[in-house]
Amino acid sequence: MVVPTARAQDACTANGACVSAGPRLVSVDSTQSPVLNLLFSTLLPGTSVQLTALDWNNLAGADINLNALLTQLNGGVVVSDPSQVLNANITLAQLQAAMVSVLQADGKTAAASALGLLSPSIGGLTGNIRLADLLQVSLPPGSLATVNLDVLDLITGGVQLYNFRNVVTTPTPITLTTAQLAPLGLGGLANVRVWAQVVEPPVFNCGPVGTSFHSAAIRLKLDFDIVQGLNVAPLISAVNGLNVGGLVSLSGTSINASLLHLSVYADVARAEGTISAVSLASNAVTLQARPGLVNLYVGTISDAVFFNRSAVLTPASVTPINATTLNVTVAVSLLAGGLKVADVDVPLTVSVRAVATATPGLQSVVVPGAFPQTRTLTAGTVSASTMVTSLINSLDVTITSGTPVVRLVNALVTLPLPVNTIVNALVSTLLPPLRTVVNALVGPVLTAVLGGVVDNLLALLGIRIGQAVFTVESISQSCAATVQLVKTLAPTTDTGVFNLSVAQGATVLASVANVGNNGATTAVVTTPGTVYTLAETAGTATVLARYASSWECKDQGGTTLSSGTGQSFNFTAPALAAQPLTVVCRITNRTRQADLSISKSDGSATYTPGGSASYVLTVSNAGPDAVTAAQVSDTLPAGATLSAPWTCSASAGSTCSAASGGAAGGTSVSLGVNLINGGQATITVPVSFSADPGAY
Repeated sequence: MVVPTARAQDACTANGACVSAGPRLVSVDSTQSPVLNLLFSTLLPGTSVQLTALDWNNLAGADINLNALLTQLNGGVVVSDPSQVLNANITLAQLQAAMVSVLQADGKTAAASALGLLSPSIGGLTGNIRLADLLQVSLPPGSLATVNLDVLDLITGGVQLYNFRNVVTTPTPITLTTAQLAPLGLGGLANVRVWAQVVEPPVFNCGPVGTSFHSAAIRLKLDFDIVQGLNVAPLISAVNGLNVGGLVSLSGTSINASLLHLSVYADVARAEGTISAVSLASNAVTLQARPGLVNLYVGTISDAVFFNRSAVLTPASVTPINATTLNVTVAVSLLAGGLKVADVDVPLTVSVRAVATATPGLQSVVVPGAFPQTRTLTAGTVSASTMVTSLINSLDVTITSGTPVVRLVNALVTLPLPVNTIVNALVSTLLPPLRTVVNALVGPVLTAVLGGVVDNLLALLGIRIGQAVFTVESISQSCAATVQLVKTLAPTTDTGVFNLSVAQGATVLASVANVGNNGATTAVVTTPGTVYTLAETAGTATVLARYASSWECKDQGGTTLSSGTGQSFNFTAPALAAQPLTVVCRITNRTRQADLSISKSDGSATYTPGGSASYVLTVSNAGPDAVTAAQVSDTLPAGATLSAPWTCSASAGSTCSAASGGAAGGTSVSLGVNLINGGQATITVPVSFSADPGAY
């Protein structure tokens, strides 16, 4: 007979899932590692992080158990209430040290070593964080045992949280060196400075259906010069030969341009989502999620506004930035006769401003196990390249004139020069080709800056322009133990049959009748802390007294939870756990076996007619089982009768059915004894011998 077993999922309830908006990087290449170093150094003022791609890979490839981490942060004491640890103020160094200890204990030495390299950078940071602001847990106790978090996700989230809580003013910029610019594809830029501030920290959430989660909201500012100068040839061509007011013409134009200077701002709202369904049956989680709203600006935004977390940025927040200056020198000649009369120097300031926004929509995605499992949501046509196109299309170029300088070259001319008219003509003439020239120069630069730096920086925080990465870390479940009662017979060929039952109080929850070896009840899903009675009774034509009964309860791993002897016992259901617990209890009935012996002696070799004596019956049980109601019978020989009642005494644990019996003149001894293994009963029989020789 095959013993039925409980299906684990029958006893498990899906409490929810653990979800994060953040990357599960499989690997970090040599171009990403400097961006990671830049990100950490920017978010942690006063630090310089210099990990190699191998170090980042070791972090990205390791998970850490949340329960073990909370226990380590709790001084090694198992946590019954996660909120106690999550709400405590700790430093980044304390978090890092606890993670190193857990990783080392789990044999993840490469990740522990890589994490240890952060110690010099973060050791001097005195600000605190609360993990409750990053990890929100609203699940039953014990359900976190199977929750693992990506090490790089956790460290990155901790760094973002530190920035949010401790960098309350305009952050300190990081200046990129030439060596740092090259791997990022920014060789054509100079004087690059990067600011970063977390406007809202990320939230990794372990909770039920309806729980929300989100990535960080972050603001980035890049300030830089473009090494490649403006192409002034089209500008010169547009000015030479220009007719101004029908009076003068311009020629011999020369234009000198300064380096083009730009500030690019990225305001990226959090990528967010909710858990809409969790299915244990299909091992899947359904999310409703979307990438974050993205605003990109070229121009000038006051640092006091941009890095003010409570300030809402709008296009009105952006003013033009003075991107470059043009020093234009032109020769002015009279139209009549072509006589050159003056050279005019005109200083021009070129300002630019651009705004691009994108609003991704809500999407539904089903994420199946095995977990962790990552999904990237893309917001249709929104990307770094499309945002660059939007910026270029909205690029507003303006020209402002300074004070012109006029140098007369022909004293014969006494007519006043129309300087204002000349300047206005220059500005209006230069604007169209200048827009084309600026667009041609700025477009590739914005593509490199937004795609190569901004987008890659954001990607390491779980978002990109128009994209977001969502990771289902695990499904959280609470499992009650299942218990069933199984019959075992020794030997297995024994023909006895039995009735088995599992009851709670007077209510029988599962039963089966007249089963032999390996017969079993169905499994019962228990309630934690409840006492259940498991019992057997004799089936048809079976006598329980024939058997020695013992019981034992084991889990699916073969660990004995409890054991004892007898035909019934109580089982207390264990607490809920994160993993299924299948308990099988067996009552084993073994056919009783006993080695009984009896001896009889009066200690004398002769008998005298008319005399008296006493003899002793000794009954012994050499086991292995106890004997119940073993019958002792002895008939006195001819000529001998009882002189008084016989008496019986037993060793400890054994009993006689009667302490004495019979009467003077009787001729037999009869009684029952109950003997344990090794037990003994002693029956003393007083007798009288007949004086008549013929009685023998």
